[in-house]
Amino acid sequence: MWQRYQVWQGEIAVVMPVTKKSFRVGSSQKLSGGRACCGRAFAMVFIRWSLPLLSLAQAHLGPGEQPLPKIAKAGEQNFDQMAAAGINSVNGISATGQRNPLQFPYLTDFWCAYELSDRSRTMALLIDDMQVEYKEYVQGIVAPIQELLVEFRKAKLPIFWSTWWRWGPEDGFFNSMDRFYGPIGWNTSLNALYTHKPNGGDVLPEVAPETEEEKNRVMHKSYSLDMFDERPMKWKVPNNQGTLHQELQKLGVDTVVQVGAWTDDCIISTAFHAFSLQYDVVLIEDGVSTASKQHFNAIEVMRGAAAKVLLAQDVVKYFKAGRPVEPPLPKAKLAGPRLALKPLPSDLRSSNAETQPSTAQNLLVAKEQPSKDKLLQSAELIEQAKEALRHLRQKASSQAEAAEPEEAQDQTGAEADADPAAADKVTVLMPSAK
Repeated sequence: MWQRYQVWQGEIAVVMPVTKKSFRVGSSQKLSGGRACCGRAFAMVFIRWSLPLLSLAQAHLGPGEQPLPKIAKAGEQNFDQMAAAGINSVNGISATGQRNPLQFPYLTDFWCAYELSDRSRTMALLIDDMQVEYKEYVQGIVAPIQELLVEFRKAKLPIFWSTWWRWGPEDGFFNSMDRFYGPIGWNTSLNALYTHKPNGGDVLPEVAPETEEEKNRVMHKSYSLDMFDERPMKWKVPNNQGTLHQELQKLGVDTVVQVGAWTDDCIISTAFHAFSLQYDVVLIEDGVSTASKQHFNAIEVMRGAAAKVLLAQDVVKYFKAGRPVEPPLPKAKLAGPRLALKPLPSDLRSSNAETQPSTAQNLLVAKEQPSKDKLLQSAELIEQAKEALRHLRQKASSQAEAAEPEEAQDQTGAEADADPAAADKVTVLMPSAK
């Protein structure tokens, strides 16, 4: 009979034989004779043999990295079954194909306040998933990225690359993204999670690293869209690198410049994480692309919340000017009276509480209030206008009465005799009806 002793938080699981008497490793309970000696010896050998395996299992974790949560593997068995049955079928897939679906909205509520020249900066270029698999979608942004590569290399500033490294449901990286995209049609082009070309994970030669130092800065992403959050971190050429954040901090980087694919997945995810890590984020608008119709929507979200959105030529111009530092100066005070929000005067408010304006409905008026004489003058003009209006109504009423047929007047008179209030009603209501 065997019993498993599992100790978490860095310990190992011990599997050992159990006698009729209870047996615990390291317990004060004693066993008699050879059974105790045999049990202890087996346990010591097993533990000693298991410790190297434990070290190997944790060696792939970067400094300060946490192991992958167990929930990442939830549903993997069922997923594999579905994947095997629907490998090349698109029936029921949660995706659709469209031609030329992009729109061009440039409506923005908020935007970045700072300029690149506001302070001295140590910048890094992040090239996200510019790989063979996505060549058709990113070919149009190769030229702007090449221009940036020239300037960053000339300035001896760091450049980091990432490539998406997924090959199918059974590649060993199963996680929440597999569940999102689903198993149906996983081997078709409509499934965006996996790379389908034999060399699809290679960086495009036009923007690939050149030096040995640059080749050490290429990461493989399998678990996270985010370049900062891949765990465990996989570098193409392992050389004791930490996470991207750790590597950037070693180099003193405070500003990241983002290019690559996909705008609405990896780019936006990396941008917001970099923003939360306190980097200034510069998004190159003509240096990012995607295969979905959410490209421009994603750019606008980043423009209004986390990134300084510029064209590649703007950054190139900044480099060619020597990356100047020109701190912004306070702007001159505007001339003229200052405007302020003031509530409506009390005499203009309705007595009905339902019609009274709320604080949010205050009028925008000049800070300097009009004099008392002007207010009185305005009140006199209002009274004069009211009097003129009453005169016009009376005149209109007289003309209407004179134009009515005589029998109508007799009928009105009869009704007035029967109901003395009727005449008053006619006199009062007729001008209003006109």
